[in-house]
Amino acid sequence: MKKGIFGMLFLSALFVLGGCSEDKAEPVTKKEEVAKDHGNHDAKTQDESKSTSENDAKVKELLKQFPSEQPKSIVTTSVSIVEMLNVLDVKPVGIPTSTHKLPEGFDTITQIGSTIAPDVEKIASLNPDIIIGPESIEESLEKKIKQSKVKRAYIPTDSYEELKISLEVLGKTLHKEDKAKEYLAQLEEKEKAVLENSKGKTAPKVMMLFGSGESFMLMNETTYVGSLVKKLGAINIVNEATESTEAYVPMNMEDVIAANPDAILLVSHGDPTAALEQFKAEVKKNGAWEKLNAFKEDRVQALDYEIFGYASIEKATTGLEKLNEILFK
Repeated sequence: MKKGIFGMLFLSALFVLGGCSEDKAEPVTKKEEVAKDHGNHDAKTQDESKSTSENDAKVKELLKQFPSEQPKSIVTTSVSIVEMLNVLDVKPVGIPTSTHKLPEGFDTITQIGSTIAPDVEKIASLNPDIIIGPESIEESLEKKIKQSKVKRAYIPTDSYEELKISLEVLGKTLHKEDKAKEYLAQLEEKEKAVLENSKGKTAPKVMMLFGSGESFMLMNETTYVGSLVKKLGAINIVNEATESTEAYVPMNMEDVIAANPDAILLVSHGDPTAALEQFKAEVKKNGAWEKLNAFKEDRVQALDYEIFGYASIEKATTGLEKLNEILFK
């Protein structure tokens, strides 16, 4: 079996390819149509109610990490959290060193090193009330900063929905609930406007790749870009093919061909145009890729790293708009 662009043996993903039969339907009465619509509406309402209840429980659980008194001095190890603090008009005393553009006025704040390897001594010198980091790398961060003896809290920042949950958490703990609610309401309005544009259109099957050269991995719907694609109603081939909950999933060439995505999205460091050219050059080494619908219809695109390269609550609706243009054009 060919290794494709990944340059390594991948774990085989299990595809369930079911045949679809088109049975002739009996004529449906107006009364039956109305009943069906009501049923769909009730199911949607129940799903939304369940989601809200789950989110409320998650917020309540996350808040247990924070001190009862409002933290005045904050250090964060995440650019995603930096943006959320900016939304709430809160300036931390320490932020991570990053190549991503920081909010206006944050360039003068002390930088405490990278997200995964912060400078513990520098953090201690700032004497913060709390260190707030991303939940996804809590274990590795704890090994680095637990010796600081500073209170720590970890909040989820991987997906779009998690960003919204975490903004609510920060709003409550920093006494900025009104600002958080206002911002979340604005996001919801922008979401509705974008989703209205794709309403009634056929949902494409999408394959999302992250990396560069021979180290591309497929992105699950639990990733930031994957969550935006899910919000738009598009179908992520990873979630159709496997039961994996891993954010980044390896797959073999045969599985990719079987899935036959309608669109391929690439997230790579640096210049997206260069990344796309590099990707296409790798693809030509394996002719099977060119048989995919995405290549036949020229729907292979590198995404702007500044918008899609990290989980950003400030750029999320821009991301939705861009993806909507690509996937539903």
